[in-house]
Amino acid sequence: MNTYPKRWQALSFLIAGAFLSPLDYFIVNMALPSIKEAFKASDHQLQMVVAIYGLTYAALVVCGGRLGDMYGRKKIFILGLYTFLFSSLACAFSTDITGLIISRLFQGVGASLLAPQVLASIKILFSSNEQPKAVSFFSSVFGLASVIGQLLGGVLLSMHWVTFSWELVFLVNVPVTIICILGIHFTMDNSYKDEKAGIDFIGSIVLILALLMLICPLIFGQKYEWVWWIFGIMLAGATLLTAFFTYEMYLLKIDKPVLVDPTLLQNTSFALSLVIIFFYNFTAGLFICYPYYLQEFLHQNSLQTGLAIIPYGLAFFLGPLTITRMKLAPHRMIYLGLGLLISGFIFTAAAFYFQQKPSLITHITLFIAGLGHGTIMPVMMQTSISLVSKNKAGQASGLISIGIQVGSVTGGAVIGTLFFNIIKVVEFSEAFAIAISLIGVFQIIGIYANVRLKKYTEQY
Repeated sequence: MNTYPKRWQALSFLIAGAFLSPLDYFIVNMALPSIKEAFKASDHQLQMVVAIYGLTYAALVVCGGRLGDMYGRKKIFILGLYTFLFSSLACAFSTDITGLIISRLFQGVGASLLAPQVLASIKILFSSNEQPKAVSFFSSVFGLASVIGQLLGGVLLSMHWVTFSWELVFLVNVPVTIICILGIHFTMDNSYKDEKAGIDFIGSIVLILALLMLICPLIFGQKYEWVWWIFGIMLAGATLLTAFFTYEMYLLKIDKPVLVDPTLLQNTSFALSLVIIFFYNFTAGLFICYPYYLQEFLHQNSLQTGLAIIPYGLAFFLGPLTITRMKLAPHRMIYLGLGLLISGFIFTAAAFYFQQKPSLITHITLFIAGLGHGTIMPVMMQTSISLVSKNKAGQASGLISIGIQVGSVTGGAVIGTLFFNIIKVVEFSEAFAIAISLIGVFQIIGIYANVRLKKYTEQY
């Protein structure tokens, strides 16, 4: 008999809290045009509003898991909810774009404390027979967030409640976090491991700085006409990233806690899976460019914009449910997912190049792309974890989380920067078509990585 009678109630609040992390990414993208108008912000600053959240989340998510082990998952989850609550309020009441970017950084901190506690809590709260069902509920939040985030963002932005407009996409987090804080308090115990493992905060800070130095120049390069020091910053970022892995190797050698286990990257098959994960998350570029295109070029309102992305989000949600019925080998499932992504984005780009406006054709092509996203995500998570030993599964999960977030941020920066620069020299629809087609083109790298992954796994 399970000793946690309120486990399903606790899970509902855990999932609701963790749901805020992906939801905030999708819903904020809907508000970018409104934020630009309110603060007279540049396109580069808008990209930073998105990027700083993902970078902070990526660098600190492993620390969030460690803190849960040390001080109790209930305490850390509630701390994450409070951090997310107050940073959301700070975002909503920001007086300038700089304040909003800083507040988004703290939102990323809050998100990094929430997500790691869910899977760890499932292992403790549920029996082995119940865990698959509990995990499936948790996995569904990513696809669901893409649907609800776009639609809810459109509804909130069209409301203009009192004097608020774009602020509502941040204020909506307030009641959810308060309900989750109260719910977790009454339904969950503060279980934790009886250990005092340290946390690699230095590694976290170094990783954040390295990623910022690599990605910010991509965003601001055009503004400064790609002067030499832009490339100097990127080189310094690459050097700092190398120093980070050297430092992690040193900590591992002296038996100190590491942020990520660098020896995992010496596992060729696991490293190849990270390459696929990194590039398929370039799909984040769609959620930056598409709402902007619809609102700025086609002058659609926020509700119309939210509805336009529904085909992609719906397929993204249905993808994980569909693949459970397929009996294909993992490498074939990876080919299928990447193939759907490539064809979906290429055909979407072609449709917008010739038609300029959303149509039944673009709804179908976006549905195909979303189905590819929903197919590849769970397959890659399961495949990559299966490539490492059980005692390194936790560290591998941390690297996968980092790969997802860094891929999303990098994809958003690369595709978004290209889009915002091209619209200055070609037609709006042509710029959008080029940017969207590149999301599909980048997946060819994933195809190549999967070819090597299949060969490597067959050899060993």
